[in-house]
Amino acid sequence: MSSSIWSSLPFVAIWSVGYWAVHVPHLLFLSLRNTIKPLRPVPQWSYRLSMGTAVLRAVFRYIGALRYQQPLQLTPGRSGDRFVRIAPPADASLFRGVFGAPSAMAKPAPVSAVWSPAPVVAPSSSHPSDGRRRKVVIYAAGGAFVTGFDPEMSSRFTSALVTSEHFGATNLLFVQYRLATRADPFPGGVLDLFTAYQHVLGLGVAPADIVLIGDSAGGNLVLALLRYLVDQKLPQPGGALVFSPWVEITREAVVKIEHSHTNRYDIMDVPVLFWGVDAYRPKGKALTQEEEGYISPMDHPFRLETPLYIEAGGAEGLLESIVTFAGQMADVKGNRVQFHITEDMPHDFFVAYPFIGAKKESCEALKRAKLFLEG
Repeated sequence: MSSSIWSSLPFVAIWSVGYWAVHVPHLLFLSLRNTIKPLRPVPQWSYRLSMGTAVLRAVFRYIGALRYQQPLQLTPGRSGDRFVRIAPPADASLFRGVFGAPSAMAKPAPVSAVWSPAPVVAPSSSHPSDGRRRKVVIYAAGGAFVTGFDPEMSSRFTSALVTSEHFGATNLLFVQYRLATRADPFPGGVLDLFTAYQHVLGLGVAPADIVLIGDSAGGNLVLALLRYLVDQKLPQPGGALVFSPWVEITREAVVKIEHSHTNRYDIMDVPVLFWGVDAYRPKGKALTQEEEGYISPMDHPFRLETPLYIEAGGAEGLLESIVTFAGQMADVKGNRVQFHITEDMPHDFFVAYPFIGAKKESCEALKRAKLFLEG
């Protein structure tokens, strides 16, 4: 939790009681109103989708008001031997360009991650290879760069999708990248994703057998990592999927969302987006165009060596920027990009599927992505 009036725990407790004293009755009201289909925020939505987005929106508004950040997992806990604490690569020459600039406000650091359903272990005399070909997903979850989630629960939900027949991965590594603060902004999160990627390569997994997946702000980090791997001529993954990627990281862009009709109902609350912009964008230094491209990729398309699948919800506030960015990336000569809109879905329906009843839509998105990557 940030050091502010919220550092007074009694005040937080009192404020929290007041917050939910207002919002619980409102949610109860919505539970009645949403039984009438024409009165739902999007008439095509199911009752579960309508209520799920309303509850998640209230939770994000609460988190944003408190500026609460999920503590990073430092011990195995419930994850047991699936938990791994990854040291940054010993080869300092891997951190160059925007990652190694003396002015970079974030430096390489150890990263926590959780494997699901089981860890990948480097072949050795005590762990001989079983001869199976691994298809490993490295996953970066969303949260506007500033909010985290229970890694055990989140990794299980996501693993259930990507290891199903719809996508066919064998293992998922859920990366707990550091959450942004003014003292630890860009490139912290993408540095952590790069460290996780190097770790998986070090386990003997071929680059072509690695797929990067991210949603919302996690999708932004995946795009930044792809840009870095190309810029520095490093091994490229076999594919990348970004769901509802946040590609325009500016206060002006958030103001546009604030004034859009989707702000009445979409999952991600605008104050959290403002918090994310202020925390992730470095303060007190002039950003180069190169750094801007890494932070806010819209209007900064780049050459890809990896097939890129982009998915968005047709009823989400980020849709306009995602459409523009997808077109910009597809227009770069040599890029292989596929973009799809799932009609009537809110922001980040892929990761929110257990709460809003969007498993069918999420599985169909993965099937499309699989066909694209294999094509």
